[in-house]
Amino acid sequence: MIAWLIGVASCCAAVATWLRVGGADTGDRLRKCPDTGTQESAEDDDGVSRTVLILRMVQVALQQGASIPRAVEAVGRAVGGDCGARMERVGAALNRGAPWDDAWKAAAVEDAEHGHRRASGNRSGDVLPLLCATLESSWKHGDAPGVRIEAAIEQLNRDERSLIERNAARLSVKLLMPTGLCFLPAFVLIGVIPAIVSFVM
Repeated sequence: MIAWLIGVASCCAAVATWLRVGGADTGDRLRKCPDTGTQESAEDDDGVSRTVLILRMVQVALQQGASIPRAVEAVGRAVGGDCGARMERVGAALNRGAPWDDAWKAAAVEDAEHGHRRASGNRSGDVLPLLCATLESSWKHGDAPGVRIEAAIEQLNRDERSLIERNAARLSVKLLMPTGLCFLPAFVLIGVIPAIVSFVM
């Protein structure tokens, strides 16, 4: 009986050692697996943070008394890059008296003509449609822009929290199996087998 217990304990120790040593490789495989969504989640998180920052900057500019075209143009200049250049073009077009819809569409058309739009690795283009929808009511009907900007930011934060919760739930499921494989044999060896041996003897 003792020899059998030693054999079982050795097998459990071997399994635990294999799981521990192979943990790094397993983690690498999980990170490389396309369905884990690690890279996509990181890009989404960066895109959401950038969008919220741009919305906050526009909100502050408007609160300081800037007009919508000046606020969009100034924030675009501060942001820089492809998204900032498009925002500057929108602000300049609005200052020249272009209609609202035409000004926002013109930036997208100019990007397509000059080849500035990148197919991957840049999610900042999502800012412009959101910014256009958020400020449209203020431009056309004179509504206060702060309320709609706050609502857009809160929606983005809710979506980000929901994404984090889904990723945390997915991670807990992945951690449950190796943890169970380690604890179940230990419970059997420490609790169940000694009780059976005591009854037999």
